[in-house]
Amino acid sequence: MVELRHFRAVVVIAEEGNLTRAAERLGIQQPPLTRMLRSCEETMGVQLFERHAKGMRLTAAGRSMLKGAYDILDRVDETVEDVRRVVRGESGELSVGFTNSAMCHPSLPAVLGHFRESWPDVTLSLTEGNSSQLLGALRDDLVDVAFVRASIPDVSDVMVELILEEPMVVAVPRAHPLALNPPAEGLRLADLENEDFILYQSQYNNGLYKTIVDACLGAGFMPNIRQKGPQLMAALSLVAGGLGISVVPHSMQQHHAGQITYIPLSSRTALTAPVYLVYRSVRMTGAKLYFIHQARQMRTRLFGTPKMPS
Repeated sequence: MVELRHFRAVVVIAEEGNLTRAAERLGIQQPPLTRMLRSCEETMGVQLFERHAKGMRLTAAGRSMLKGAYDILDRVDETVEDVRRVVRGESGELSVGFTNSAMCHPSLPAVLGHFRESWPDVTLSLTEGNSSQLLGALRDDLVDVAFVRASIPDVSDVMVELILEEPMVVAVPRAHPLALNPPAEGLRLADLENEDFILYQSQYNNGLYKTIVDACLGAGFMPNIRQKGPQLMAALSLVAGGLGISVVPHSMQQHHAGQITYIPLSSRTALTAPVYLVYRSVRMTGAKLYFIHQARQMRTRLFGTPKMPS
């Protein structure tokens, strides 16, 4: 079987034209090099070199093999460097998952854009889903990192970092009385006691659904939940259709702008919508580490030191 060492030996012998000098360059003794060359020739059934008193000269078969040897060794070197670049995070692929509402915040597309600009040889693969679907994708190694709204419960080797928080606003149909005469100081949750709520419920009990319900209970009432949308975007579509109101992240105000009025909550109503970065603590490639670093830097620029969810 012809091996890489045979190709290297042929190249060095051809370049040196002398077995002794070739052996020195390869760091071996001349007899093992002679046996290696003979074994290669016998395996291929050809003579690669003519032996002369002054040295070694390539035959026609040898010249053909030399050309191929250069190509093969160059390709081997390129492959080794490609692998090293992947490990360093300079090339390869990074799969990023996200919930639709999380990506509505302008800072997160900016993270993707900055990463692509900094590491143009790393292919970004994007996957949209809800928190439950993205956790499954993480477990199955279908995504490397994900931005989600719901803090994922304790799962072995899954890391969860709070990346950003934003205020929440009340979404009401355009013709709703609150839209026609919104309070200047913002809405109190108590103002919504008699409204029909349309909410998005995560599989987990620690998402925006629980945040809103707990806040309403704290304001003295249990919200009348008329509909539960499969996603926040679906909930907004139902609001636009006049089926009720919802409480959504501030960054979602661009949706259904002609059919929905978004009203701020009062300063005393401390309702915020978080975005978490989740990833597994295994297979931390260079690209993955750099992306996490970029997300943390974004958090630091906006809100200070990155922190873990409580």
